[in-house]
Amino acid sequence: MEKHEKAEKLQKALGEIIRGRRQNVDISQEELAERCGLHRNYISEIERGLKSASLKTIALIAFSLECHPHVLIQEAEELLKNNDSDRLSQ
Repeated sequence: MEKHEKAEKLQKALGEIIRGRRQNVDISQEELAERCGLHRNYISEIERGLKSASLKTIALIAFSLECHPHVLIQEAEELLKNNDSDRLSQ
């Protein structure tokens, strides 16, 4: 797999992780955006993997979700790894 494709998959997985964590703490995209000082549409685009978040934005989101930025990225990498394992076993 090409490095750009891997990066795009990681971006999408990161969005899924952010969405899941946001839902687990039971806040809306609007509330998360407000906590981060960002626009709700931008949060939506990140969660859907349409926008690539900067390190600063990832940090703002992580701190707003009361976790460390590396945790979001690590969970996204684990999600990708698990998805690849699932495909191999099918």
